[in-house]
Amino acid sequence: MKKTALIRAVTFSLAALVLLCGFWLDASLSLQNTQDHLEAVYLRALGDLADSVSAMESTLHKAMYTGTASTQTAVSAELIQQSGGAKAALAALPFSQERSERVSRFLSQVGDYALSLSRSSAAGRPMEERDIKNLSTLGEYAGRLSNALGQLQARLSAEQSGIVRTVSLLNNVGELEELALLDDDFEQLAEEFAQFPALLYDGPFSDHITRREPLLLKNQEPVTQAQAAALAAEFLGCPAEELRFSGEGGSSLPIYAFTWEDSMVNITRQGGRVSYFRKSGAVKSPRMSSRDALRAAKDYLSTLDLPPLEESYYVQNDGLCAINFHTTQALDTEQVLCYPDLVKVVVELGEGGAVELDCTGLIMNHQQRSLAVPAVSQEEAEQALSPALRPEDAGLALIPTPGLDEVLCWEFHCTAADGTEVLSYVNAATGQEEQLYLLQRDEHGILAH
Repeated sequence: MKKTALIRAVTFSLAALVLLCGFWLDASLSLQNTQDHLEAVYLRALGDLADSVSAMESTLHKAMYTGTASTQTAVSAELIQQSGGAKAALAALPFSQERSERVSRFLSQVGDYALSLSRSSAAGRPMEERDIKNLSTLGEYAGRLSNALGQLQARLSAEQSGIVRTVSLLNNVGELEELALLDDDFEQLAEEFAQFPALLYDGPFSDHITRREPLLLKNQEPVTQAQAAALAAEFLGCPAEELRFSGEGGSSLPIYAFTWEDSMVNITRQGGRVSYFRKSGAVKSPRMSSRDALRAAKDYLSTLDLPPLEESYYVQNDGLCAINFHTTQALDTEQVLCYPDLVKVVVELGEGGAVELDCTGLIMNHQQRSLAVPAVSQEEAEQALSPALRPEDAGLALIPTPGLDEVLCWEFHCTAADGTEVLSYVNAATGQEEQLYLLQRDEHGILAH
């Protein structure tokens, strides 16, 4: 009996131990899963915060050069959205209370100051030298914070840190100590407009946009899948029987999709146009310059059934050069640049072949437009420019609005005192500044943002 009791006791003890180990293992795995999920939330929030602050830095720089009330209002709306997005991301991060309050205060200052400038502009008070200086200071601090967050992201990625390490790194970003800025006058100004309602504007999500038809394909006949396959084979230079049909797609621009070897191409179901093409595969070592790539892109476009195109901006990276093109239209003695008619070509810098073509902008927007002669002369439009800018060149351009309408503008290529290049677009009918872009030139190309 004693032996049986001993065996029973040992058996129960082992079973209890196994059960306890099971509970411990399950709890450990649950804790690890929770930590992994929380770490992913932190990393995503940090990425959102870094993206918002980086965009804010660029917009603050742009705000220094606004010349009219309408442009200042638009830029203010961008800053409000960016500061709000940054604060939402900040709320998900495990900063200490002191550092969280410091960053939140800075983000609030950006949004509040943008609102104060918008209201001053609406009241007919132009920006003063102090305003430009304050925007410059805010932009400088946004740049510091953006760099610090970028370095923090890189360290977390390199070290594959856990939660404890993440919290430690977040709370030891030295730049956060320096975010208390500007003076008491600014604080009072920010508080004065803290309750000002958020700006509302007709953005790119209006219902009419999703119902818009491709203008280039207007009144053109639909094509069958077989007809589209023949067009795709002709474009790719391959036998039609070797094509593989990938399916149909698109919403406002319905297409048939085909693949062949390492290439894919989309053919519009109305009109049978190539809307998109991409060739995958390894990229060879670059041997061509951007000028050579532009020449190759133009030669490639000349073989396609497209209206005459002119290049605008380009960027090159990782052995590829992407070049944007647009159409033009005559208006009296002027040639109007039609930016909505966008075509993008990507050239491989090793052999010079085109590896990507995107004609979506051209297909959706191109038409013979009825353009009115400008009611505002170039000289009159120039009065809308910020006094901080010196115009270098000017011409007429058609630009898209946030609601995907189009507006004829005078395009001014300007330079600021510090060498910053700015593109300002002044409405040729009203004389109001419509858009403002910073022109970036570096070893990778020329971009407007």
